Amino acid sequence: MSSGGTTQTTKIDMNRIERLFTIAWWAVIIGLSIYFFLENVAVYLTGFKSTSFINNPFWVGLHLIGGTLALLFGPIQFSKWVRTKHLPFHRLTGKIYIIGAFIAGLSALRLSLISSCEPCRVSLFILAVLVIGTTFSAWWSVKKKNVTVHRQFMIRSYICVFSFVAVRIGGLFPLDFLLDKLTTRHLTGL
Repeated sequence: MSSGGTTQTTKIDMNRIERLFTIAWWAVIIGLSIYFFLENVAVYLTGFKSTSFINNPFWVGLHLIGGTLALLFGPIQFSKWVRTKHLPFHRLTGKIYIIGAFIAGLSALRLSLISSCEPCRVSLFILAVLVIGTTFSAWWSVKKKNVTVHRQFMIRSYICVFSFVAVRIGGLFPLDFLLDKLTTRHLTGL
């Protein structure tokens, strides 16, 4: 009897650990998204105008709007509670996410061709294509009633959208110390 009770207790403990890990993970994702929004998007609302914005206000504006929609509505799509208890809300916010991701991806595609950061152009272009491709695949698969494939592509789409955040938060978590050690090791042979 103690063996069966231990298995049941272990299963409950693992469910709690998994739930806590999931909550912590989403707290980090949402926290980084809020930081990104405040540092990189909200400044435009205060009148800040970057060189990119001055030279391309239409495309940068579209990118800011689309990216904000995708970042805001993306995490809602992963809530099992929303999907099961509030399916119409899930569908509405999913449509808003898809529109935002398409706008962000298409504007990033255009901005990648004219970016002042020339080394960034290729990676921005590839990432924009991936956002558009994964988001389209998610939309197409749900239209075909293939929910499993839809979920897989939505995860891929959100990873691509969130990678724009990850690129911009480098100053928050600098990894220069890794480069210094790798370079030293390479040069000294240690």
